Amino acid sequence: MRAIQISVIRMIRINFPIVISLDSEMTDAISSTGTERLRQCWLHVHVPKAGGSTLRQLMNRNFGKGFYNSNSLLETKQYTRDDVSEIIRCHPGVQCLSDHKLSLDLPFEHEHAEVFALSYVRNPVDRFISRYFFHRHFEEVNCIAQRMSFREFATAELVQQEVHPQTNSQIYFLNGGKSFDSMEVIDRAIATGRAFVFPIERFDESCICLEQLYPTVFSDLSYVRANVSKRDADISPADREFAYRYLKMDDAVFERANQFLDNTLNQAFSTKDLRDSALASFKDRCARRFHNFYPPVAPGEPVPPIGTIPKFPAATKPSPEVPHDPNHPDKKVEPKETVATLPTQPTE
Repeated sequence: MRAIQISVIRMIRINFPIVISLDSEMTDAISSTGTERLRQCWLHVHVPKAGGSTLRQLMNRNFGKGFYNSNSLLETKQYTRDDVSEIIRCHPGVQCLSDHKLSLDLPFEHEHAEVFALSYVRNPVDRFISRYFFHRHFEEVNCIAQRMSFREFATAELVQQEVHPQTNSQIYFLNGGKSFDSMEVIDRAIATGRAFVFPIERFDESCICLEQLYPTVFSDLSYVRANVSKRDADISPADREFAYRYLKMDDAVFERANQFLDNTLNQAFSTKDLRDSALASFKDRCARRFHNFYPPVAPGEPVPPIGTIPKFPAATKPSPEVPHDPNHPDKKVEPKETVATLPTQPTE
């Protein structure tokens, strides 16, 4: 009897094929050849003091549980390509990793994932100045910047070299400590088509590129700036020129990032009108997101401390009482409008 049941089951399997309904996620994971498509893994190569804290917020929002923020205790010890390859293999749930330990020497041809890299660089002098003020107000760590002028700090770090060389060299950081002036590793990464190196000064333009090219990955990159360094001193042109003498090699990667962004904009938007429209819409989303955190102050309301609200057009408020001229009782004195002065948002 059992043999007959088995035969019936076999007949059913042959004559009535089972139809499996795949949901969209499963369908996306299978290629036309029937093989499993590799997952995407985005690596944020976090150059210090180049907008990384703001970007980390965006990665957390867009990747959710798939985002891993790795805070390195030893920022000057970077991962090798084999290290990164092993991380990707061992952690299949990680869709995006942000770390100071990453460079652009990455395993783009990985057997378990499509590896993408995203990094921002900055005008080298502006970056060094931002780093000075960051450490000057970093209370958790005792840093020489807290007891030195900018020129003294620049002399200690740039002339006497009291820090690791990659701290002040973006090229050295991005090529994994191979050279202070070689762009080979950086150019090789860009040539793969999976590495994006942008200038932080044009952050909004880079965001609309990513939203346009990868809309399912980066659905919304509107932002509120984070980790903005407080500034309590002016940097003179002479001090900027002094620092530039030791940082000018980074001009090469800064210029390359601007060229790369221009090319990517042309790839993402077929016309200038489309690009301008996308940029205007993006800035509007950023403004609305900022207002959600820092709403405008209504006329007559107390003004919060400087740096907590944006600057808006001056509001007017009529005087509640209309006084009379004592020499002319029947003639009313025209009230003067009171203007609420709002502080500006500090710049980085």
